[in-house]
Amino acid sequence: MPAFFSSFGGAELLAVASSLSFTVTLIALRKGMQTGTPLAAVLTINAIVSGGGLAIALFRGTLQSSSLVPLLWFAAMGAVGAGAGSICRMVAAVRMGLGPSTLVASTTPLWGTLLAILALGEEPTARVWVGTLCIVGGVSLITLARERESISFRDWFRGALIYPVVASFVYAIAPVFTKFAYAHQKTPMAGLGVAFAVGGAVLLAAKPLLPGGGMIRATRKSLLLFIFGGVFNLIAAICFMTALTFGNLSSILPVSRLTPLWVVLFSPLILGKLERLTWLLFFAA
Repeated sequence: MPAFFSSFGGAELLAVASSLSFTVTLIALRKGMQTGTPLAAVLTINAIVSGGGLAIALFRGTLQSSSLVPLLWFAAMGAVGAGAGSICRMVAAVRMGLGPSTLVASTTPLWGTLLAILALGEEPTARVWVGTLCIVGGVSLITLARERESISFRDWFRGALIYPVVASFVYAIAPVFTKFAYAHQKTPMAGLGVAFAVGGAVLLAAKPLLPGGGMIRATRKSLLLFIFGGVFNLIAAICFMTALTFGNLSSILPVSRLTPLWVVLFSPLILGKLERLTWLLFFAA
């Protein structure tokens, strides 16, 4: 599959597919978290992505043939991304508010491009830099447009700012670790299985430190929505991890963050009164 896609510059196409699939996940979580808790949602998704990745890797034989070094890199990827990144985002959403924390966390593509240059030796073109800046700017404007009536910046420099900053950085580090793993073996499905299992374990270990003690609660309806979102998150993760097997991180990561565009376009049709589309949001997207 990578050979087929690479002939058409398909790493970016897979990144777009990843962002589209993750949009379905976000919409499902948005509806599910009306009656379920964020930690329940994240743990459900981690379990589905990990189980799906391990099952596919086992079926294809790549799990059995995996060596220790790439598995350790995948474990590190899960610890910083699905683990530490998720923890920081949850804390940031409580201490700063969802809007401001999302705005700061949207700088991930910038960190990713810088790390791709420093750690991977990539040389992004001017077009990649312009595109990255446009994506970051658009996501920031979307966040401000959504939260313009309630957004508050007064607590940003009282210790809360560190959480979304760390989240944005570790989300950029995670795919770099994936690239390090691929230098030894290109086993994306085994990587998903290990990474999200480790991420889930980190979340459970940090449960007492999370807001409200990290309550895990879900009704039947919310659990079904979390599972539905988890399936699409698995698809998104497969697309992203596959793209990294042959594409450059500096172009894949920014494109994979196009999710706010799809959310703005599709969520009013699905979420109805929960989301309202304005001209400013449309322009930002």
